[in-house]
Amino acid sequence: MLGERVRQLLLDPQLGKAAGWIDARAELMLMLAARAQHVSELIRPRLESGRDVVVDRYSGSTLAYQGYGRGLPLEEIRQACDLATNGLWPDLTILLDVPLEVGAARRMTASSPPDRIESERDGFHVRVREGFLAEAAADPDRWVVIDGTLDFGEVERLVWTAVDQLLGARA
Repeated sequence: MLGERVRQLLLDPQLGKAAGWIDARAELMLMLAARAQHVSELIRPRLESGRDVVVDRYSGSTLAYQGYGRGLPLEEIRQACDLATNGLWPDLTILLDVPLEVGAARRMTASSPPDRIESERDGFHVRVREGFLAEAAADPDRWVVIDGTLDFGEVERLVWTAVDQLLGARA
């Protein structure tokens, strides 16, 4: 799928090394091109058929990474996300929050090497985390923040509780 191929290219750790750097706006546009394609090919057709859709990153991530992390204007990013998704925003965003040190340790033990964005310096990741928490605080009706340092069973229970509350509210 085109969207996934664009995203893979953008996250390739060799891309940053070969180019020396990637302009923050170019990074944003590539992420949104991948999202637009993903929404068109996968998300919207499933929603239109009455199915629920779960994704691991969406517009909240774009705000956190390219807005707070890269310093691009948040309102411009919101408008660009609206354009890329044709106004499709999630009903629920679950943030599994961990301190910077925990996230870094988990990346070090991952089975695959860190991608280009995961390889950024700590300051970037601090800004991204702060961005996620700011977005969650600004929209508590759509965001649920879960302590990702809890044991797996407790994290799973809290995620399912949030999902059940959303689905119950729809009924």
